Amino acid sequence: PSEMADGIYLIKKTGKPVLFAPGCNKKDCVAAGIKMGGKSIAVSLKDAADGKNITLTNSEDQTEYDGYINNYMDAVADWNGKANTKHLEEIGLNALIKLEAGQYIPAVGEMYLIYLHKKALNEALEAVGGEPVADDWYWTSTEDSAAFAWRLNLTHGFIITGAKTTTAT
Repeated sequence: PSEMADGIYLIKKTGKPVLFAPGCNKKDCVAAGIKMGGKSIAVSLKDAADGKNITLTNSEDQTEYDGYINNYMDAVADWNGKANTKHLEEIGLNALIKLEAGQYIPAVGEMYLIYLHKKALNEALEAVGGEPVADDWYWTSTEDSAAFAWRLNLTHGFIITGAKTTTAT
């Protein structure tokens, strides 16, 4: 919500966000979140891919999808993780990615928000028993083409496209 201050939040089971403070340990939290300006995102306490380096989908997209973003500037401006993930699920999201109800894979813009606040976000995640966001490559839900999607490295902020399925050529 726009009336909330910018910062790192803990998301309670009730859905209520609580501003995180160091030393805070909330046992009934299900996520940590970030709010910056009009943008916000919640991060699950556990990696939906269980830390595995896997592809996003089981097959290339055979639909008439018009949501591909094949240039850097537009990819960074993508904040549509929910809609992007819905499309990935429609074409066959990798079964090793265990999304719970209401969860989605962040778009590039959302993933950059996580990258910018990773240190404080990890402090909040660890305070409530969650897994810290790793210094590693993460898939985004922003698709470059039928065979490729954007990946962001949370060590240094580099972004590349990669084959989102093992069948991509």
